[in-house]
Amino acid sequence: MIGHLRGILLEKNPPFMLLDVAGVGYEIEASMNTFYRLPEVGKEVSLYTHMVVREDAQLLYGFADIQEKGLFRELIKTNGVGPKLAITILSGTQGDALFVV
Repeated sequence: MIGHLRGILLEKNPPFMLLDVAGVGYEIEASMNTFYRLPEVGKEVSLYTHMVVREDAQLLYGFADIQEKGLFRELIKTNGVGPKLAITILSGTQGDALFVV
């Protein structure tokens, strides 16, 4: 599994970004909380990642910090909450607010 990536931000079009790591472009989906913390295109960025392997796709989800990645993993353990819904939930709230709920 790919747990962390560091590279040059090539594109950012929420909810997706393209990250160049040693000449390989990784398409990564992220919450708006992570997008707000991204540098401008052309700058180096470091992301924690969660990889989902399905029969028809391999998907990467990116997080600005380890706490958001942990919340994502807790959310997808919930019955009926998949990665896309978890990203949407994280986009609509601050991580600390989820701990209160």
